[in-house]
Amino acid sequence: MASKHKLDSQDPHYQEGRRVALELKLDRVLAEARTAAVERKRARSVGDPPQTSKREFLGHGKPRGRQGGRRQAAATVTHTPVECSLSSSVEVPLTVPSAELNPQEQFEKNMERLSDILTSYPSAEPQKSSASLWSFRQQKASERWKEARPYHLKCLIATEAVGQPLCWLCHEPAVIRCRECLPEEWFCSDCDVLHHKKQPLHNRECVIHGFFEAIPLTSCVIKGRDGYCIHEQACILPTVKAPDCSCEGTNSTILPGKPVILITISGRFDLHQPLHVCQTCQHQWTPDLKDLLTLSGYWPASVTSSTLYTLDLLNSFQELKVISPGFSRQAFAKLLEHRTKIGGRSGQINGDTLQRSFLEFSYVSFEEDQLCCGAPFTCPACTPEMLAVSADGNRKLYRFRRDTRCSDDPAFFEGLFVAEDVAVSRFVETIQKAVRNTQGKGTCGDSQWTAARETSRRASKLDEEGMEVAVCRHGFLLKALNMYRGEIFAYPLYLQKELMPAKAQFFAMDVAYLTTMKPFLSVMHARAHATKCEIKWSGRNQEGAGTTAGEEVEQVNSYLSRCALTTRYMSKAARVDMLTLHAMGWNHKKRLSLHQSLSTRYVKICQRLQDETARLAELKTELLCTDEVVAQWLSDVKEWAADDSSKLRHRLRRKLAQDKKLLLQEIEKYNSLEVHGSANISIKKQLHDQVMLTVRLQEEKSILVLEMDGTTLHMVAEPAVVLKNKIAEEDVDKGNEGLCCLLRRRLSEVSERLQVLLQQYKTVLGPEASALLHVEAEDQGGLSSPDTSEDEEENTI
Repeated sequence: MASKHKLDSQDPHYQEGRRVALELKLDRVLAEARTAAVERKRARSVGDPPQTSKREFLGHGKPRGRQGGRRQAAATVTHTPVECSLSSSVEVPLTVPSAELNPQEQFEKNMERLSDILTSYPSAEPQKSSASLWSFRQQKASERWKEARPYHLKCLIATEAVGQPLCWLCHEPAVIRCRECLPEEWFCSDCDVLHHKKQPLHNRECVIHGFFEAIPLTSCVIKGRDGYCIHEQACILPTVKAPDCSCEGTNSTILPGKPVILITISGRFDLHQPLHVCQTCQHQWTPDLKDLLTLSGYWPASVTSSTLYTLDLLNSFQELKVISPGFSRQAFAKLLEHRTKIGGRSGQINGDTLQRSFLEFSYVSFEEDQLCCGAPFTCPACTPEMLAVSADGNRKLYRFRRDTRCSDDPAFFEGLFVAEDVAVSRFVETIQKAVRNTQGKGTCGDSQWTAARETSRRASKLDEEGMEVAVCRHGFLLKALNMYRGEIFAYPLYLQKELMPAKAQFFAMDVAYLTTMKPFLSVMHARAHATKCEIKWSGRNQEGAGTTAGEEVEQVNSYLSRCALTTRYMSKAARVDMLTLHAMGWNHKKRLSLHQSLSTRYVKICQRLQDETARLAELKTELLCTDEVVAQWLSDVKEWAADDSSKLRHRLRRKLAQDKKLLLQEIEKYNSLEVHGSANISIKKQLHDQVMLTVRLQEEKSILVLEMDGTTLHMVAEPAVVLKNKIAEEDVDKGNEGLCCLLRRRLSEVSERLQVLLQQYKTVLGPEASALLHVEAEDQGGLSSPDTSEDEEENTI
């Protein structure tokens, strides 16, 4: 017979089991008490004497009756302990009531008794909500970290113990530790020189003084008669192997050549370029700039190549700038200097030189991307015809006036993202000659718009006062220009002119005005305009706009505003280049997540469309409106918004400019008195807004499907075909092997991305995906290389 398993009373599972057992007992007793109360109430309602309940109630003592008199004492019976698989026995005295026991009083006593038991139990209340579960887990995690803290401290202190290590090569007493050579981290003095001769960039630590001491790569430990001492040594820059000598000699020597500074993500290293000397013919060879850049992965800080950066360092700096726009080059240089000091080395890092070299590298990388059919300022979902463009000014992107004696070379990316100032100023002069400027603030309804202000004043301490930025409905940065005289009307007009080839249908801005594109009031700003203006120009009320918010530029400006922490102190050219790099980095991340955002948006729109359609049906039922009445009311609202010649409206608008509060009262009075048929204009506008929202959601659903199709076509399929043709055109024999390899890699990335996009869209669109995404039938034929067979395609793609 198996013995009963006994649990520790301090075990969490044991305590949890006891708590569960008590809760089950409580639920059972409560259910029995309620049942007894219902039976007694039913017996009283038919005139029968109270029935003695045979249920067992928890409690002790002699119950009291409401009408006095002597009662028979209740018998107390102790039942067999209740056992749970995870808990010990729980003994609860149960009271059997007498014939005249009051169930209500007995129920209260039972509740009081159970409350005392649960209060005395140390376990916490069960966590039910997700927030409570998260808080409980965080509390438990904090407690576990607190318990482990002394052990972690002990381990951290133990890492400083030197001990008596042995060299992993010769098993002699070790004096050097190199964590970058793990698991063989210990070396004696001779093995350290032999091993790290080819690994000079490792951070080493010396233990000759009884503790770990970082030493630079130019130092080595020598064992003498009096013990160990540190000597200087020359370290060679890791580069490519020297070519074979023409004399076919096999004996060559590597000597320290020209001093060079190498800066990596680990800091600064003072090295020497290798000087290869053939012992047979005494021919000397040292790597040139092509060898350093092409084969070794170094980027020069100057044309003399006295300072080099690793490509990994420049790529990391670019990623940091995109993730954290306020991260300056000086802060990055200080970080590298700290890493240098940690490695036992010394030396400063010039932030200005770092930025200049970084911009050169970024521009060359941009040109390389152009050869691979890159389009950094094009939205794949909005190609070839864009639905909406959103433009707004950003006054935080200003730049302080600098000394004119400072050299101001032209920007690398002049005119690519930020328009040239000469072209913008010429356009502004043309507009101002043709249109009379409006001094002061523009007015619409009860709002005064600072964005509509025309001014010719300039700040005394600033050069550029900000930027006007244009984005698409997906948040891709398209074009920008520098502002010098506030947010005048000519600036967005210039952006509109530059974006004409995109064939945008709507142009969203804070202040709507007539242009060749349809004016479009964003969701937020439409509420601040007059009601008639909102009905006419709000994006929600314009056919074909979908659910375009028109506020996408505000989201992008929140990112660009952080760039101003560093760009406000730059030169004019550096500011243009850095903002262009930030814009390209922003668009690159948008492009990588575009398929996911479109899919998520499609799912939300479908769900919202169902909800709003049901809401419209409820509103029509509530207002007793048929489809004919709805159509008539929509026509009434549009006619009311278009009728702007009423004397009353003219008087109210003029009154509005004088007294805002009085005008609001008059508008409410006007809306309540102006009756169209059986409903006033406010009720009709309520139905109008609901109908427009439902229609826009239906349009958005169709628009998103087209954008999904356009994304796969213009971001993946078409570039794949172009890349395939360029690979066929390039001839490896003509010295274009590097470009061919680059194109093949880009083609492989495009093919993988196509599969990701198709899988994502199939999941969202369901069975309709094959019919809606026209590129699916071309994916295999458009991504294979022209010089590969069908059997090879499976291995290369």
